[in-house]
Amino acid sequence: MVISWFESYFDFRESQRLDLEKKVERFFEWHRKSELPKVVVFLEEFQVRYKDGFDQDDINWVTPELKLLWKRILSYAEDDIASFLLTVDESQILEINEEFHEKEDDWLIEQSKMSLKELRKDILDRTYKALDKWLGDVEPSQKKQVATWIQPDPYWVAIKLRNREKFQNELIDLLRSKERLKENIQSWVSDPELHWTDEYQTNIEGKKREWETIFLKIDSITLPRQRKHFVEKIDGYISDFQDLAGTQKEYDNDMKLTLGQ
Repeated sequence: MVISWFESYFDFRESQRLDLEKKVERFFEWHRKSELPKVVVFLEEFQVRYKDGFDQDDINWVTPELKLLWKRILSYAEDDIASFLLTVDESQILEINEEFHEKEDDWLIEQSKMSLKELRKDILDRTYKALDKWLGDVEPSQKKQVATWIQPDPYWVAIKLRNREKFQNELIDLLRSKERLKENIQSWVSDPELHWTDEYQTNIEGKKREWETIFLKIDSITLPRQRKHFVEKIDGYISDFQDLAGTQKEYDNDMKLTLGQ
């Protein structure tokens, strides 16, 4: 899937495909052994906090934890990303640039073309779908309450589009500056905010707080059966990640030794 995502923007040479396959395989081997156990610890703590209901302190805990998980991933992958991008030639850069400007089927562009009524419906439909996935069936009365908390913001959609355009243009410039790519990739990984527009930086924190407030309101009307459904979903992820990391097998062996089996 990772390789297919890259190739959706430009055609690989065979040597690039083989190189990227090796890098991706090495990355996921590291991630399974090093990071999935940390993700499991995070999810277990998240689960404990969620069972009793979420509050602002819990959100304040989640945000830096997620940033740390993401930072470790980017830090590990930084050199591999740079070495792969150094192999991208001018004809491939042109392909990427064309793909950036011709993509008309993603959700952000679709939202930018909607009327206020259509945008509201789209946001609510996406929210209801996510709630149904994580909480199970959401009651009509709950959906009615959620609808009063979520308002469409076409100005924010436009800001995100302009921010993405700036980001993409600067990425193209980065790909063309081979002599500076390796040293500059670090700033892209550690400080992506440097490539945001001023208006995006001005508004992003307010939007985060807006959705944090909505999340807390939704949590306040969550039914016991829905909270149970959410916890069971998290249990499923914890079990899957333990299997992938091999930690569940180690835990079972330790238990057998403890019990003298």
